[in-house]
Amino acid sequence: MAMSFRNPDFTLRQLQYAVAIQETGGFGAAAEVCGVSQPSLSAQVAKLEDVLGVTLFERHARGVHVTLAGEALLARMRAVLDHTASLETAAHTLDDPWATPVRVGVIPTVAPYLLPRMAERIRKLEPRPRVHWLELQTAVCEEQLASGDLDAALIADPTTTSGTEDIVVGWEPFRALVPSDHALKGPVSLDQLADDELMLLDDGHCLRDHTLAFCGHSQARESPYRATSLPTLVQMVAAGLGVSVIPETAVDVEVGRAPVRALPFREEGVGRSLHFVFRSRSPRSDVLLQLAEIARESLGHP
Repeated sequence: MAMSFRNPDFTLRQLQYAVAIQETGGFGAAAEVCGVSQPSLSAQVAKLEDVLGVTLFERHARGVHVTLAGEALLARMRAVLDHTASLETAAHTLDDPWATPVRVGVIPTVAPYLLPRMAERIRKLEPRPRVHWLELQTAVCEEQLASGDLDAALIADPTTTSGTEDIVVGWEPFRALVPSDHALKGPVSLDQLADDELMLLDDGHCLRDHTLAFCGHSQARESPYRATSLPTLVQMVAAGLGVSVIPETAVDVEVGRAPVRALPFREEGVGRSLHFVFRSRSPRSDVLLQLAEIARESLGHP
């Protein structure tokens, strides 16, 4: 039986306008993002609401409120736009899967240490993949993966984004990081870190959460100092301000340029799993699976 086709009474552009309002929180900001005047955008959204027979947005003094009906329908609009983008990408990659760049988000405590290894392997491939790497914290990676701004993400936690493939590319042990003249010399227990102040990254870094999860039971005293990057954290430890925890992949780079030592833990399981995540229905799944395998090999887990 032939499929019955009906021309919708709304356009993709109208859907884009509505989603932009939800994302930006206002008609004016949405108009600026979409490159149209606010009156034009407002008129098109009003037509969309009229066609659908529902009110998507309520305006008030403090901005725009999405109605309950709007919440339900905007999720479907976003899915339509995602599928449209996927159709374009699939068409562009029929002849060459690497015809358009792949956008991959990588968390800051992984990017400087694992990406050079991955890049070395990627350079040897023919045709050579075109990958745009973006260094982003986990929450931003997941947000942009859900919105379609990223094709994939390399993170250190199981994803919370629905409709995704989550591939564990390997396990990365942690090391205790101490100044080079510290009394600790060999494998250490988590409890031994309680003798010093524990230095951590700033909020938003998953390494901070992992460190607290492992060291919290040992009554470790959290230092008032915070670092926004792992290199800064290492230098603060080198200055004798406390001790910390460092991922194994960062040891060769960071320990080699600071008077610090990285000591193994006596306890098993002190570390993190790295995850390569992408949308389940991505038209570039074959390419992304290849990148996941490269990440696994680069981490040392063939």
